[in-house]
Amino acid sequence: MTTARQIVNGAAEELGVKTAEITLESDDFQAFFSRMNDMLLEWADSGLTPAFKEVFNGDDTIQIDSNARGAIKFALAIRCAPSFKKPITASLAENARDSLLRLQTSTAFIGDVQYPDTLPIGSGNECPDFGFSQDDRFFPSNSQENF
Repeated sequence: MTTARQIVNGAAEELGVKTAEITLESDDFQAFFSRMNDMLLEWADSGLTPAFKEVFNGDDTIQIDSNARGAIKFALAIRCAPSFKKPITASLAENARDSLLRLQTSTAFIGDVQYPDTLPIGSGNECPDFGFSQDDRFFPSNSQENF
């Protein structure tokens, strides 16, 4: 499971605000933390992180799919860049775009498709195993004069 602190620290490292040796100051942490909550609530509304529930401190576990972690870190780094007067590098923008695209692809659900009644039900007219007679048509709802 991922904690809010892990996400915030990862985003701060991507942006260059934090290094492995230096921890974030509490004000900086809070800035990342509140933007993370805002962003993930927006993403939950759009279906990208549907299990997300707002967290209230850094040690809370974030309810997200594991494939969303990278996209969240990169997008959060980009959201926080103006506040910290950090430039958005080309590699950061590309990583954010690619990881968000992969997340969108993994969360897309097409659903059941309604097939038209004119779609054939098989490759031939004989279906003895299914109780159809020779006179049954592929398109029963269309009138006979159409054929």
